[in-house]
Amino acid sequence: MKWITARRRHPLAGYVVVILALVVFGVGYTFLAPTADRAEAQQDQAAPERSDGKIDLAQGKEIFAQSCASCHGKNAEGKRVGDTDVPSLIGVGGAAVDFQVSTGRMPSMNADKQMPRKYPAFTQDEIDDLVAFYEDEFGDDGPKVPEEDLVPATAPERNQFPSDHEGEKAFEKAKEEYDEAFASYTSNSDTEAGMKLYLTNCAHCHSWSGAGGALTDGRWAPELHEASPRQLYEAMLTGPGAMPVFNDATVSAEDKQNIIAYVNDLQEEPDAGGPFALGRVGQVAEGFIGWTIGISLIVACAIWITAKQRSHD
Repeated sequence: MKWITARRRHPLAGYVVVILALVVFGVGYTFLAPTADRAEAQQDQAAPERSDGKIDLAQGKEIFAQSCASCHGKNAEGKRVGDTDVPSLIGVGGAAVDFQVSTGRMPSMNADKQMPRKYPAFTQDEIDDLVAFYEDEFGDDGPKVPEEDLVPATAPERNQFPSDHEGEKAFEKAKEEYDEAFASYTSNSDTEAGMKLYLTNCAHCHSWSGAGGALTDGRWAPELHEASPRQLYEAMLTGPGAMPVFNDATVSAEDKQNIIAYVNDLQEEPDAGGPFALGRVGQVAEGFIGWTIGISLIVACAIWITAKQRSHD
C-alpha cells in the first residue's frame, strides 16, 4: 500500500491514470462494439460452383425460409423485430436482394444497426437461387440483376477453388476470363467522364478516394475498394440505405459504365500506407484522428493546468 500511496502522489500520476483510462475505454469499445469480424462466419474455402449452371428454386426457398423470413416475414411483407420495423421486400427487385446478400450485409446479425460489408454467407450459386426464388414468389417488378455478359459479376477468389495444382490452374483461368470480361465491358468507357460523374454524385459521401465517410444519425457511406462492377451497378439501381437511387432515367447505363470504370481506377490506385495513410484521407479517418489526438491533448492540458494551480497553492 505504501508503494501505491507514494506513486499516487507523483506529479505524473494523473497523466498515467488518464492515459490508462483512454486505453481501457478504447480497447473495451473495440471488443464490445459490433464489427464485421464478429458479424460473419468466415469460410476458409467456399463451396464449389455448380457445373450445370441451373437454378434451384427449392434451394432458394429453403435459404429464404432459414435466413430471411425471420426478419422480413414469410411472405416478405416485413415485420417488427424488437424496436425496429424491418422493411418489406415486395417490389425492391432482385438487384437489391443480390446486392445485400453478395456484399454480406444480409443476413443481418442486428436489425437495429447498419451492417458493414463482410464475407457473404452464401456462395454465388446459392445467391442466384435465392434471387430466382424471390422473383418467382414475390414478383419481379423492381430492378433486376444485370446480366453477367453485360456487367461482370465478382472477381474470383483463390479460396473458391481447391488448394491443389488443378485448383490453382482453374483459378488462374477464371481470373483471366473475368479480366477479359471486365476489359470488354469498359472498352468503350470514358474514365474522365466517369470521374466527373463520381465527383458530382458520389464523392460527397464516399469521399474523393472511395474510402467512405460519415453520415448523419451514426450511419456511414461504405468504402468502395472491394465492390465488384455488378455490386456498384446494383447499388446505383437500388439505392441501398441512405443512398439515392440512380436509375437509368437519372444516370444512363453508359454513364454507370463510366463511373464503374473510374471506381476501378480508384481500386487499383496503390495506397501509400504507413501510420499517416488516414484511409486515403476519408472523413472517418480524419474524425478518428481528431477525436483521439484532440481529446487527448485537451485532457492533458486540463491536467497540466490543474497541477500547475495546485503547485501555486
